[in-house]
Amino acid sequence: MTTLRLFGRARSAAGVAEDVIEADDLGELLRTAGERYGREFADVAECCVVWVNGEQVSTTQTTPLRPGDEVALLPPVAGG
Repeated sequence: MTTLRLFGRARSAAGVAEDVIEADDLGELLRTAGERYGREFADVAECCVVWVNGEQVSTTQTTPLRPGDEVALLPPVAGG
């Protein structure tokens, strides 16, 4: 199981700060979370920066996951 931690708009869209999801890779985890939390979450997740175990990843679909991994979704933040 992988812990999914959500921040900002991703947290608001999902309605939770974290969840535990079983997935073999990051693409599967994001698809499962999108099905669980709906279209608004899936749209936000597409523009998030993704971190796995404290390291930013760029290949979100094929990044393998192991039990105990932690994935964080950080949406862009507007400043001003």
